[in-house]
Amino acid sequence: MERLLIETAPGVITQTFFHKGGDKLIVWHHGMPSPRPLSPEMADIFHAHGFSVAIPIRQGYGQSSVVGPRPIAQDALVTKAVVEHLGFDEFITTGFSAGGPRALADLALLDNATQGIDFAGLVPTNLPDFNPWAKTPADELEFFEVIRKFEPGLIDKFTEWVSDYLSKDPMAGYANADEGTKAWMDSPDAQFRFAQKGIAFESGAHGWMLDEYSVQADYGFDIASIDKPLQIISGDADTSVDVSCSIWLHSKVKNSTLKIVPGFGHSRIFSLEIIDEALKNL
Repeated sequence: MERLLIETAPGVITQTFFHKGGDKLIVWHHGMPSPRPLSPEMADIFHAHGFSVAIPIRQGYGQSSVVGPRPIAQDALVTKAVVEHLGFDEFITTGFSAGGPRALADLALLDNATQGIDFAGLVPTNLPDFNPWAKTPADELEFFEVIRKFEPGLIDKFTEWVSDYLSKDPMAGYANADEGTKAWMDSPDAQFRFAQKGIAFESGAHGWMLDEYSVQADYGFDIASIDKPLQIISGDADTSVDVSCSIWLHSKVKNSTLKIVPGFGHSRIFSLEIIDEALKNL
């Protein structure tokens, strides 16, 4: 795995994890706030299907430059620059959770994005026909309202929240998990992922703050304009991004398929067996 620093706009650096392993390219858009490379086991899955994998780290995370509030549509320009830097003519775009809208932006705005996979991805919050936060607890809705206001002191709040985030045991939320989920938690792939939390905050809290704001603001493109093949994959036990979001997305993207995995929660949907099956379906 290579750690690249790619100039994606004049004076703007995007840190990118690059797993070289095939003559086809997949761009992987990470979750929030969780930029990280693939585990060796996950990289092997992609390589077995002939793919190299590029993981652009969004602004403010790791060593990626801070630009400021911007619509998700502009992240497609970052993807374009990374793909060009790596020398590929076309690519497949994928995204997990908050990375899902970035994969959708690639499909809507970049001609050389040929198809995509959205794993438990977020959808816009300002929809006239669907409320993605219908099942969200009141305290989380208050958190979102604070972010939408984007007041000058917001970065101070996020800086305080970082220490709480890093101190939480990632295993604590799985105390009552079923046996399948516990087996996944104990796997080398999951353990690798849980150990990467600190990457997001190597340069402070700006990445997390700007990421949270971006998914509350207008995305800057029309999801219904996507006409390229899209796999949508979600778990029916997801308590972070409700499965109804994937159902809504499937209803809007005409050339999409929807797979709902029984018993799978948010993090587990990005697991070896699910990725392997999705790659076989490309």
